[in-house]
Amino acid sequence: MFNLARSTALHVLVAAVVFLMCPWASAADAQGFVKGKQEALVALLKKPATPATQTKIESVFDEMLDYDALAEASLGAHWAGLSVAEREDFQGVLKQLVRNSYRKNLKKTLSYEVTFSGQTSAKDAVLVKSVARNRTVKREEPVKVDYVLHQVKGAWRVKDIVTEGSSLVQNYRQQFNRIIKKNSFAELIRRMKAKLEEA
Repeated sequence: MFNLARSTALHVLVAAVVFLMCPWASAADAQGFVKGKQEALVALLKKPATPATQTKIESVFDEMLDYDALAEASLGAHWAGLSVAEREDFQGVLKQLVRNSYRKNLKKTLSYEVTFSGQTSAKDAVLVKSVARNRTVKREEPVKVDYVLHQVKGAWRVKDIVTEGSSLVQNYRQQFNRIIKKNSFAELIRRMKAKLEEA
């Protein structure tokens, strides 16, 4: 069964937590980039949920996430065999699913406290490490979250989120690959669009 929304819920929720609680950092580094975008999201989420506000929220998401990298990496070897139209269709649906997950979970982060351990270079990317702790449920184990960022035309973009060693991109790839091999790419798109309709 296609389970994209459920399997990515922890990644999205913890990502929202850490982004919201990010400490001060200069705008020039990856951590500062994340902080600035999330401050903008928090301000927008406090406003009435009008169509205009929702449009602005989506714009911030679009400035923060690298949908191109996420789409290509999540399809792995299947990406090369797709037509331009198929790639655009897939990326468009994936973008909406990710947006919806963030929008749904950003408000569920007030009970968490986050500690950052800085950022390090990792190949062609920057890795920002953090630990999220639930303030109200002390018995809950802290969650380690790493953010993989790179620069696109001089701007930072998040291209993967790794929660307790589990990569969001790799989770996508495993699910998508299983569906494509067992059924087809068309079936993957159908199931993804069905998830959007449910939302």
